[in-house]
Amino acid sequence: MPVTQSRLFGRGDRTFLLRAAAALGVSASFVAVAMGGCGARTPLDVGPPQPPCFVDSDCPDAEDLCNPVYCDLAAGAEAGVSRNGGLCKKLEPVLCEDNDPCTLDECSKKTGLCTYDIATRDNDGDGFRGPRPGTLPGDPDSCGNDCDDKSELAYPGGIEVCDGVDNDCNGVVDDGATYVPLLNDPIRLSSDDSSPAGPGGLAWSGTSYAAAYTATAQGFQVRTSMLDPTGQPIPPGESPVVIVNGDNAGGPVVWVGDRYGLAWQDRRSGDYEIYFTLLDEAGAKVIPDTRLTFAPGFSINLSLTWTGGEFVVVWQDERDGLFDLFAQRLSLDGAPIGSNVKLTEATFVGNEAPAAAAGLETIGVAWSPGDALQHFIKFQIFNQDLTPRSEPIDLTDGTTDSVYPTIVWNKDRYIVAWFDKSASPKAIYAAVIAEDGTVLVPRKAVTNPGTFRSRYPNLKPLGDRLLLVFSDDRDQNDGYELYSAMLTNDLDPVGPAQRVTFGKRDSIYPISAFGPEGNVGILFRDDREGEQHVFFTRLGCIVP
Repeated sequence: MPVTQSRLFGRGDRTFLLRAAAALGVSASFVAVAMGGCGARTPLDVGPPQPPCFVDSDCPDAEDLCNPVYCDLAAGAEAGVSRNGGLCKKLEPVLCEDNDPCTLDECSKKTGLCTYDIATRDNDGDGFRGPRPGTLPGDPDSCGNDCDDKSELAYPGGIEVCDGVDNDCNGVVDDGATYVPLLNDPIRLSSDDSSPAGPGGLAWSGTSYAAAYTATAQGFQVRTSMLDPTGQPIPPGESPVVIVNGDNAGGPVVWVGDRYGLAWQDRRSGDYEIYFTLLDEAGAKVIPDTRLTFAPGFSINLSLTWTGGEFVVVWQDERDGLFDLFAQRLSLDGAPIGSNVKLTEATFVGNEAPAAAAGLETIGVAWSPGDALQHFIKFQIFNQDLTPRSEPIDLTDGTTDSVYPTIVWNKDRYIVAWFDKSASPKAIYAAVIAEDGTVLVPRKAVTNPGTFRSRYPNLKPLGDRLLLVFSDDRDQNDGYELYSAMLTNDLDPVGPAQRVTFGKRDSIYPISAFGPEGNVGILFRDDREGEQHVFFTRLGCIVP
C-alpha cells in the first residue's frame, strides 16, 4: 500500500517545518507546496501570497478611511519579505454611533470623519418635522410631530379649517365636512391637437395644481398643465413633459412638500420603459429624465406613491414572459435606490394594473390578475424596502370580473376599491385591510347603481371617513356621469351619492386631489364635445 502525504507529515511536523522555514528565510507558501502533492488541495494549503506594500495607499481599499489600513513594514520583515515591502494590516473601523435615533450616523469614506445629520425633514417649511418612517407623529423616537409634512397648513396646535388637510393633527381631515359640486361647466384642459386625451395624475402644491395627462393625436405624449386654485390654466398652459421621439404615456404625479414627482412609460428606446423626473412648484423639470427599467419587453401601467422619505414606483413588466409586478425606490432627489424589485410571481395568468399606497411603515399594492375573460383582485403588503410583509391576499374569488383597483391609506388601514363588470349589482366594491394583513372588512358593494353600472373608483382618505368619486350610468344621460359619495372607515354610506357632471356622453376615469379651502379638484376624461378631452372640476368643502 503506498504511503500517502498525510502519513509523511503530521500536525507536529507542519509546525516544525514552518518554524524552520522562517529561520531559513523560506516563505510559508513554499512549505505548503512541499507538504502537498502537485495540484492537491489539503488542509495545509494557503492562498496566494499577499502583494507587498511600501506605503499605505498600496493597500486594497486604502481610500476607505472608515475602514483604515496601513502598510506594516515590520510585519514584512518578520515574514521574510522586507526587501520586497511590508504587509497590509487593518486598523479598527471608525464607528459612528451616538445612540440617538433622531440622527443619521454616517462615516465619510473620504475623510474618516463622522456626521450626525437630523433623521427627519421639514419638507413643507412650517417649522415642524415629519416623523421617522414607521412611527406616528409625536410618538417616542418619532423625532417629528408634523402629521402632514406635505402641507405647511398642518401641524400640532393648528386650527382646523376647511382646506383638505388635517390642520390640528388629530387624524381627521376637515372634521365633519361634506363635499358638493362647485362647477356646472367643467374646464377643458387638453388642446384641440391633444384629442383623444386621458387623465394621468393631479396634485396640489398649496398654490397651484399640476395636472398630467396623455395626448394621443400625434402619437402618445404626456403633457402637463399648471392650474390656479379655480382650475384655470396658468400660462403658458399645456406643455409636453418629454421632448424626445417615441410614444410616452402615464403621468401619475405627487406633491411632497417642496417638489412634484412625476412618472410615465416611454418607448424612446424601442419598447416601453419606466421613467421618472422631478418638477418644481411652477411645473418646470429640475432633473433629467431618469430611466428606471432596462429589461426586454414592455414596462407599463405604473403607480406612484410617497412614503414620507422616498418615492416608490410600481408597474407591470413582461421581462420574464407573463406580466409581473416590479417596483423601484427613489430618493427625495429622484435618485434610484438599489435596483428593480420583483414583487409577484405569475403562474397561469399575468399580474396587471397595480395600484400602490404608503402606510405607516409599509406599502400596500393591489392588482388585477386575469385573462381576456376573467379578472380578480389581489392585495399584498410590503415593507418600505420592498420585502414582503404579508402573503398575497385574495379580495375576490374569481367568479366575477373584477378590474381597475385603486388604493389609499386611511389613518390606520388600507382601503382597496374596484369595479365589477359581471357581479350583481355591477357596482363599486371595496375591502378594508389592516397593516398586518388582517382583512377588517371583506368585499362589499359601496355603490347602488340598481340595474345599471358603477365604474372607475377614486378614493380620498379623510381619517375617519372616505370620499369616493366614481362614474355611473344610472341616470341614462347618454353615457356615464361622475358621482361622489361619503363612506365610513368600515365602508358604510354616509348620505346618498350626488351627481357631479351633467354633460352628454361619458365622464370617466376621475382622479382627485385636495385643493385650496377644502376643495377637491377632479381630473377626468369627458366626451361631451364629441371628442375625448381632459377636463377639470371641483367639489367644495361644507362644514355643518
